Amino acid sequence: MNAQLVYFGGSGGFFALWHILIGTDYSCVLQDTNQYYNNIRGSDWPTVDELPANINELPIELKQEIKSNKDHFEVVQQVLENKNGSPRCVNSRFYKSQWDVSEDRTKWKSTEKKPYNKLTQESDFHNKIFFDWNPSEEVIMKDCDKKILLYTDYETQAMLAKNKNAWMYIKNADVQKKSKTINFNGDEVYHRVDEIAKYTDYQVKLQDIVTSQGQALLDVFGATINENNRYHNNKWLSLHTEVEKRCLLNES
Repeated sequence: MNAQLVYFGGSGGFFALWHILIGTDYSCVLQDTNQYYNNIRGSDWPTVDELPANINELPIELKQEIKSNKDHFEVVQQVLENKNGSPRCVNSRFYKSQWDVSEDRTKWKSTEKKPYNKLTQESDFHNKIFFDWNPSEEVIMKDCDKKILLYTDYETQAMLAKNKNAWMYIKNADVQKKSKTINFNGDEVYHRVDEIAKYTDYQVKLQDIVTSQGQALLDVFGATINENNRYHNNKWLSLHTEVEKRCLLNES
């Protein structure tokens, strides 16, 4: 089964993606760690395909060699996480590095671990999740069983994007011009939300995900939130200002 999550900048795309990764059995390749591994791979190291499921299953001397170098150990662990179907809990290295957000909010996007759709397509994952931001009609994957559009109201989207140097603020945080908007499901939203919605099966509002601790999104997959989802929801909220939290929790 294949699913696709699309969104426009400032709408919580990575937040939603992680709810799916830790709450369902859908997987994606989050980073091309295979290339990193091949760059550091010693002559007697196994290929990516030959790596065991756990680093402790490697020969003792090789395991000690890898563990003696922190950077090499991190790469091997991330390769194994990807190979085994993406991180499944909030204790994974991928998760921790993704949300190691600096107090300098302008550097928010520097922690993002971008999914590689091409590598996900080539993987042998049983259930695959594809991820696209600022989508066009051509990007929507018609053969996906679940095509999901994540959106939020324009005021929240613009505020989050500006505070995180994302979307139209990625190069210039002082942009003042307001984008064209339209009414969608009772909200004033970025106009392209309505355009793309026509090509998707589900349209899920960011605030509904936040207030339900992920359940509004997991409903699409017939799944129920777990402790990881609850932790993730609270963790993500804690990284925001009080004003942002009020908007995300529908309290403003």
